[in-house]
Amino acid sequence: MWRAVDPVRTFFVVFADHFLPNLLLFVAGQAAAWYYLRTGRFLIGASATAALWLLADWFVLAKFVFGTDPADLLLPLWSLQIVALGTVAALALARWRRRWSRTARQRPALFQAGVAQYLRADYEAASATLRRLVRADPWDAAAWIALGNVFSRQVQPRRARACYRRAAAVDTARAYGDLLEQQGRRVPRDRVSSGPAKAAAAAVANEPRAVPESGG
Repeated sequence: MWRAVDPVRTFFVVFADHFLPNLLLFVAGQAAAWYYLRTGRFLIGASATAALWLLADWFVLAKFVFGTDPADLLLPLWSLQIVALGTVAALALARWRRRWSRTARQRPALFQAGVAQYLRADYEAASATLRRLVRADPWDAAAWIALGNVFSRQVQPRRARACYRRAAAVDTARAYGDLLEQQGRRVPRDRVSSGPAKAAAAAVANEPRAVPESGG
């Protein structure tokens, strides 16, 4: 009996039977993942790398070891394509936002505004400004340090340390190494809520802190 042919499914079944296009997709996704790893965005890079290799292993074993029918390779194939293309697209978008977004174009003025708000002790405004910068450019080490200083002044040591760790990770040239070490030593070890301990932590947090120079 004649059966209608699904052209989309037919295309992917044929594509599943060709190794080179899938290898090229894998390489593109892995290159994007390695870029994340090299530039300090370890979580994204490691997650994408692990997913790509697991899916590639699944696909290769199913196709070349167990001789699985091409139609049954669609799940690992589609998953591999989605991860690879998603990683490349996410990197392309992040690079575009870092260079061409409205926030990126206003970066020097926004950074100066955030520092001025910090120096005026307007920590809520400073936090909002600096968060905007690191959302647009997660590789902005100076903005991460400045945001960590804001959290430290607000006696939020966990958030402050997290910002300093982010800054250290993306500061691959170690331009802020000494400053990060100095700032990290001044962060109270634990958050406290009342009594003399809170007063002592606040005193440490309110010590004069170096303001990072703009990295942009």
